[in-house]
Amino acid sequence: NRILVGAEIDKVISIMLVSAVLAAALVRARRLLIQAVTDATTVQDLSRFVAPEIADHITTADSAIQPGDAQVTNASVLFCDIEAFSSIAERVSPGELMRMLNEYLAVVSDVIDRHGGIITQFQGDAMLITFNTVKPDPSHAASALRTAIGIQRVLASRRFGAGHTFRVRCGVNSGELILGAVGTHQRMLFTVHGDEVNIAARLEQLNKTYGTYILATERTVRAAGGEFRCRAIGSIFVRGRNEPVTAYTCDDEPLAAWQRPPEATLNK
Repeated sequence: NRILVGAEIDKVISIMLVSAVLAAALVRARRLLIQAVTDATTVQDLSRFVAPEIADHITTADSAIQPGDAQVTNASVLFCDIEAFSSIAERVSPGELMRMLNEYLAVVSDVIDRHGGIITQFQGDAMLITFNTVKPDPSHAASALRTAIGIQRVLASRRFGAGHTFRVRCGVNSGELILGAVGTHQRMLFTVHGDEVNIAARLEQLNKTYGTYILATERTVRAAGGEFRCRAIGSIFVRGRNEPVTAYTCDDEPLAAWQRPPEATLNK
């Protein structure tokens, strides 16, 4: 009888221990599930304010991103800005202006996504778009030019609001960029920095001077290969730099249609 009673006690203790282990495992699994759902929701919410790739980069980092955390990468950058947007804003109501701007951003974002670009930053009606930063793209220079040309093509046939047209000036450059976080511990901006970024921004502004809508550096045009029809503007000085920059303007017709070798275009 003592042996039988001892066996039953051992059985009860074993069942209790197994039940405790299972209960602990279920509690932990529930916590992990809640955390996973919370993280997914955070990424989803964050991706509404920044590019999904940037949101994923931030949330999956091995450690919390700090101000100054950065990496140097060879990439391309595209600045684009709506021509005479201030004049348009004067002629429409704030509500209509916001609707037009959202329509425009939706159309242009489709072009950017199609060619692998990342909208790194909005600046009013202007956009800073990067290639080969958080999303790998060996042909980033060509992707940047395709995006700039694609924007011109799609806007040529679109009307916004009560029949308004938008023309967009683009500046494109390629080189070593610094990708990282800048700001304070309370608030940071994840973006790109460097001289190559500044050159792209200045080229976007210089379109007004040369009557063009796409200006790209020689480095970008050569790296993009012979796919594009580009015409040399010449060596131009951009604000903030002592050395001139050789710039090209690119049309929206593929170079292949002209049956010209790349050298003929680049040295024109």
